[in-house]
Amino acid sequence: MAGRGAGAMKLPYFDYRAPASLDEALDTLAALGSDAKILAGGQSLLPTMRYGLARPAVLLDLKRVPTLRGQQARDDGIPEDGISIGAMTTHADLARGAPDTPLASLLAAHAAQIAFPAVRTQGTVGGSLVHADPAGDWPLLFSALDARVEVRSRRGRRDIALRDFILGPLTTDIQIDELLTGIALDADHAGLSAWGRSKLMHRAGEYATTSAVALRRASGQWSCWIMAPSTGPRALAGCAALLDAGRPDAGQLSRQAADEIAALLPDETPVARYRHAVNLIRAIEQALEYRHD
Repeated sequence: MAGRGAGAMKLPYFDYRAPASLDEALDTLAALGSDAKILAGGQSLLPTMRYGLARPAVLLDLKRVPTLRGQQARDDGIPEDGISIGAMTTHADLARGAPDTPLASLLAAHAAQIAFPAVRTQGTVGGSLVHADPAGDWPLLFSALDARVEVRSRRGRRDIALRDFILGPLTTDIQIDELLTGIALDADHAGLSAWGRSKLMHRAGEYATTSAVALRRASGQWSCWIMAPSTGPRALAGCAALLDAGRPDAGQLSRQAADEIAALLPDETPVARYRHAVNLIRAIEQALEYRHD
């Protein structure tokens, strides 16, 4: 089977498999090994195939595996009493979610600003995390939420902190016989009391030049993160510590953000670092004024 891309750009020939269950998918992947590539939403894989950067012999489409899509409460102890988001959940699924909790409203707002409607309809959360683009939207948010990813193979299951799963730009700790099956949040990190986020783009629908999230847990502790396209998500522990101590002076917080970003991103230009700092302050201000109705 072969697909066609835009214009003269064609997909290379490949075999197509569409397992109907997780067990069937794991069996197929174990048998095929490196000859197979997982097709989730295809928003990253198919363009790389059109440009000849990937030439898998087999595409393993997971759209028919119902257990990989949607959200559910967890009580299996890994993590305890949190939520799990299926890897095949699309951006549009989350964007349409009922904002009945601060976390749900954050996921919906974050998903609604990803690219364009066609991309949100096809693109998946799991596919985004496995692709690990440093400018991607989900690595930033799920890093800030201390998410863990669940990967499975015929050898068993691994639960990995997202910060350990993403090894670098476009590189993750997933083996050739493994599937990412879900993203897990424990009760503390799922239980937000406030959030703020800000994303700057040259044009609507493009990757962000900078993104920031500021989260306040139900415990009152803060988490502040930025995304730099050159490096991916970065935590600003100093800004979070200032917020943990009480509402800081605006000037003090701005200076802390500027100093911390300069230390984290020494290779970025002063203009880029200033943009990151201003964007983070916007996210923090939004979180400080947050009200969940």
